Amino acid sequence: MHGRLFWKEPVERYLEEVDRVVFLGDYLDPYADGDELADDIFENLQEIVALKEKHPEKVVLLKGNHDQHYASEQFRDEAGGTRMDYENWERYHQAFAEWKELFQIAHMEVVGDVTYVFSHAGMTLYWLKKVNDKVWQLPDHDVSLADPAIVERVNRLDDDGQGQEMLATVGTYRSWFGEKTGSVLWADIHEHAVPDTPKAYGLDKVFQVFGHTKLSGRQTDMVATDHLAMIDSQQCFMIDESLKERIAPLRDADMT
Repeated sequence: MHGRLFWKEPVERYLEEVDRVVFLGDYLDPYADGDELADDIFENLQEIVALKEKHPEKVVLLKGNHDQHYASEQFRDEAGGTRMDYENWERYHQAFAEWKELFQIAHMEVVGDVTYVFSHAGMTLYWLKKVNDKVWQLPDHDVSLADPAIVERVNRLDDDGQGQEMLATVGTYRSWFGEKTGSVLWADIHEHAVPDTPKAYGLDKVFQVFGHTKLSGRQTDMVATDHLAMIDSQQCFMIDESLKERIAPLRDADMT
């Protein structure tokens, strides 16, 4: 999102009709070439938080790397901050501390016969193995992204210590010294197993939806395979059980 306003009209139009509204994170740190930006980036985020507080069960707020480097000093120090607003860091840090219980890292939703897992950057096999080896230490067969308990374990990584270290993992496409793939907040689309999805850790049993990697100039709404969709973070998308598509862009024509 990065301060954009595109979310307002679709949310106003569809809020009462849908089961869930999921924000994929990166509310701050606008791009220099961004259009339809809020006059006050932080005020835009406050409006999104107010929407969550008014509709706590319907609205899901996920965090991205551009939120986490304000929310966690450890994450900021270990992962670094791209386009971080140092002048307002303390203000944003205090806000995320106050709102901690309103945000999460991942969200699962079952629609029809499809299990969706939403996050900011998506989860890769390599990163899940790294987390399991260092933090969870579960038998491999007990780790499945199709298991709500594992998604909740991912959410519990959002604490200082080893969990935050795992969230701060940056991949080779984002850093010269990166790991094979980045974390759920950092993974680049090139770091996902496209088009082949591994069967380990239940990655072939879910459909992941995430953003993070810019689609500007690609002339497409999303990069999609049978098991994931990296969507354009400059527009809204809808999941409708009556449609053939797993997820579809919500265009202006759909709102008339």
